[in-house]
Amino acid sequence: MADSHTNLDDIPPSVRIVPTIYPTSPPVEEVIDRFWQVGPEFDSVEIRMEPPAKPLGLLERLGTSPFERGGFPVIGFLATTYDKVSRYALERG
Repeated sequence: MADSHTNLDDIPPSVRIVPTIYPTSPPVEEVIDRFWQVGPEFDSVEIRMEPPAKPLGLLERLGTSPFERGGFPVIGFLATTYDKVSRYALERG
C-alpha cells in the first residue's frame, strides 16, 4: 500500500517540514535551567538606535482603524505612544 503523502504537493504548506542549515534546538526541558542566560556571543552584539526615517511610518502601514469612530481616537493614542516610546528609547540608547 502506497503512502498517500509521498508527493509534496499533497501535503498542506502549514504542515510541511522545510530543511534548514541551522541545527535543531534542544527541547526546552533540557535547557530550562539556563534559558535566560546569555552566551559569550552576546558581547559582540551591536545595537544602533536611530530615529525612523518616517516617524509614524509603522502606524501608516497598518492603514485605517477597523474600529468605528467613537469618543476615543485610537490612532491618535497609538501615534502619541509610539512617539513617546521612540524618544525614550533613543534617549536611553
